[in-house]
Amino acid sequence: MTITTSFLGMCLGNNRILLDTKLTEDDFIEPAEQQAFSAMKKIMLSGGDVDLISLKNEGADMRLLAGLDSQITSGWRAREKSVIELTRKRNILRIAEKIQSSQALPAKDLEDMLSHELANLDRRGDYEPRFVYEVGEEEMLRIEERKKDKSKMIGFTTGIKLLDYLTYGFRKRKLYYIGGRPSQGKTSLLVNFAYNCNKRFGFLSAESGKEEILDKLFSGHGNVDSRKLTVGNVDNAVFTTMINYIDRETNIKSIIYDKPNMDIEDLAFMARNMVENYGCEILFVDYIQIITPAFSMRKADKNQQIADISMRLKQIARDLDIPVVVASQLRRDSETDRPTLSSFSDSSQIEKDADVGILIWKTKEKSGEVEYDKTYLLLEKNRDGETGKVEVFFKKDTQTFQNVDIIHKQEPKVNDDTMIF
Repeated sequence: MTITTSFLGMCLGNNRILLDTKLTEDDFIEPAEQQAFSAMKKIMLSGGDVDLISLKNEGADMRLLAGLDSQITSGWRAREKSVIELTRKRNILRIAEKIQSSQALPAKDLEDMLSHELANLDRRGDYEPRFVYEVGEEEMLRIEERKKDKSKMIGFTTGIKLLDYLTYGFRKRKLYYIGGRPSQGKTSLLVNFAYNCNKRFGFLSAESGKEEILDKLFSGHGNVDSRKLTVGNVDNAVFTTMINYIDRETNIKSIIYDKPNMDIEDLAFMARNMVENYGCEILFVDYIQIITPAFSMRKADKNQQIADISMRLKQIARDLDIPVVVASQLRRDSETDRPTLSSFSDSSQIEKDADVGILIWKTKEKSGEVEYDKTYLLLEKNRDGETGKVEVFFKKDTQTFQNVDIIHKQEPKVNDDTMIF
């Protein structure tokens, strides 16, 4: 008796399995098994009892029914898992055959094809119908754990105290967009957040190389002028801070992937790899406008391409059960005006998909006759909480955003207990 035939026997022994199982007809190779499973589902959904007589009346194969005995059903989930595993193997072999039969295509097209197929490989188990009372009991336990946590932080810290207060930190299954106009520090802020969260992060950069990202991390960690790192004008004390940061990362083991102009299929595959194989707890993406669209979207206009990429990023956050933090370009028009959610470049889908939207705003303010540079993080969208304007101090030499007092009459004074990031 095959695994699939055995599973059909379990369904015969306990009709309830037919309502709870994740399997579909496509998981059964033999046409007779497909027909029998379809008949079982039809009978069950119509309110009837699934037995040999009702299956015969639905036209199920008599030879299959003759060997279909009721099975012990206590281990049906394990049997279901085995069937799904067989389906995945068949699909992987199908992908290999498709690639093999497309040898005439350029290597880049083959890579795109492979990334697309792997990204869409059967991922059952992430989503399934659940009873409300079951979900409710689980959520009560999570709320009880939050009650015990005196810090009131649900997610990972951003390193900016007021931002943590408003957003509760970077939370699982949420999509965060960090918007900035060109040269206003959106990559630096993304790196700041990656450092501050103190978790194993995955950094997917389609723009900056890994060396540039590491220089920003070194600079912030050691409070070192980034220009000195660029030209190598450093002393032993700076090398010591770099070694200290490397020691920290030896324990955390974060991952950087810096493929230029990576496509969304490659990004989705690498994101899953970072989470499932390397244990990353949060992902950072730099930045959405230079992610190459999926092969099927190459001929669409820019707005449609960005919309598709944004929806895929939203799906990644939910599928992998992690926070995904994405940098985005803001439009150059009206650069002196305060940006809003509609300032995101190329697609309105970004503001729709964002659970949290944070915009960098650099402006000048006067106190009497004196003009000061001011930097704000505008929390323009917060699906689960308040919005607001968070003032920060942008330290140019280290390219870091730091906590400051709320009101200033002179150049902001960094709080004594502020982290470098």
